[in-house]
Amino acid sequence: MPVSCVIPARMRSSRFPGKPLVKINGEEMILHTMRRALLAGCFDSIYCATDSEIIASLVRSHGYEAVMTGVHVTGSDRVMEAAEKLGLDLVVNLQGDEPLVDLDLLRGVSEAIQAEPNSWVTASSILDPNDAYNRNVVKVRVEENYASAFQREVPLDKIMYWNCHRGIYAYGKEARKEFSCLPPSNQEKEHSIEPLRILGLRPIKVIFSDKESVSVDVPADLLKVEHIIQRNKTLDGIFIDV
Repeated sequence: MPVSCVIPARMRSSRFPGKPLVKINGEEMILHTMRRALLAGCFDSIYCATDSEIIASLVRSHGYEAVMTGVHVTGSDRVMEAAEKLGLDLVVNLQGDEPLVDLDLLRGVSEAIQAEPNSWVTASSILDPNDAYNRNVVKVRVEENYASAFQREVPLDKIMYWNCHRGIYAYGKEARKEFSCLPPSNQEKEHSIEPLRILGLRPIKVIFSDKESVSVDVPADLLKVEHIIQRNKTLDGIFIDV
């Protein structure tokens, strides 16, 4: 069954306004992320979902497709509007601040949603103990390959039970419709973690990556990302993998 990738991007991030257009080694971050989706080679179509004409114009000028949406509380709500407009079935939601996303992880998420089209799928990696109390890093507890809890802070002596949550989701039509019809839960609003809206109502399969998560949550993350891209560029100047 075809799998599409939809990358939500907005200008009004509370922690980092204008984040999709911030330049990493001279190129806007949203373009880095869209290239990663393309390099994964597992998607039948790739779109940027945005409420910004500036972002839409940028990605289109570089040969990518964009779909305009309204203003949404979460990236999943934005992706779901875009998927409905485009008539998509299975969709991978890749956050626009993942310019170094693991290509094998994207392929694993794509395969998982094809195997379990009625579940949610998300991703995780090893949690750095230094991030136990870092609220910018969402944590997921995984039991038998499914998410059982999400938190922003975890006790350091319990960190072995938690993984770093990655900004990737996948879902089919039924799961998207269910999520869209539910109001944000108190837990979701308190922690700003969107899968808390669906946790306990539908299985959330977790695909694990042994590669470090290097998303851009705050401006301080940019130098680390730039260094990794420079270190891993090929002779033709294209960053392939970490």
